[in-house]
Amino acid sequence: MIESCERNELKYLINKMDHLLLSKKLKAVLKMDPHSDKQGYLVKSVYFDDFNDNAWLDNLMGAGNREKFRIRYYNSDTSFINLEKKVKQMSKGTKMISRLSQVEAQALIEGHSEILKDKTDPLLREFYLKSKQHGLKAKVIVVYQREPYITNAGNVRITLDSQIRNALDVKRFFDPDLNLVPQLSQQCLLEVKYDRYLPDIVRALIQVPNTIQTAHSKYSLSRLFNT
Repeated sequence: MIESCERNELKYLINKMDHLLLSKKLKAVLKMDPHSDKQGYLVKSVYFDDFNDNAWLDNLMGAGNREKFRIRYYNSDTSFINLEKKVKQMSKGTKMISRLSQVEAQALIEGHSEILKDKTDPLLREFYLKSKQHGLKAKVIVVYQREPYITNAGNVRITLDSQIRNALDVKRFFDPDLNLVPQLSQQCLLEVKYDRYLPDIVRALIQVPNTIQTAHSKYSLSRLFNT
């Protein structure tokens, strides 16, 4: 299991034109994540929630402490699949990651958490126990294009997530022909993550007129669009 340190997180919804302008500014000043190509990369996630949809409701109500589980892979590469737990405490976030095989991931999506019962990895063990105790269930697929930018100063990571789409047919998570429904076709989600401070040059770069700061995640927005 890999655990990231606690980081500050800011989220903003911006329109399509501001996305294009901001992308040009960021490309001129910052470098892109070395794992991406010139256009970034495609992110595919399936999100889990419990019997009472607590992860969704906590996000909608802006609860100070909340968590959610998801399975994620990139650019249709099923050789590298993660189970992730995202923990949010006020404006700070921490992420825990463990690897899964495609067989294990598909089993969890179909509700067969027993495939993890003999695992010793702490995150896989936690997912198994919470599946049994709280009925964790795959709820929605979210797919989007991500442009990731980084800078060493402040350990800043800026992402522009666009072409956000979703699907409720969770069992087809790995199906390349899965039909996806556009969610925020005219908007982009700007996320800014940093450690102790946000450098002035980065703060100036991300200034966008009429920007809407949001606490909602792509998961909660997807659930809203499908309720």
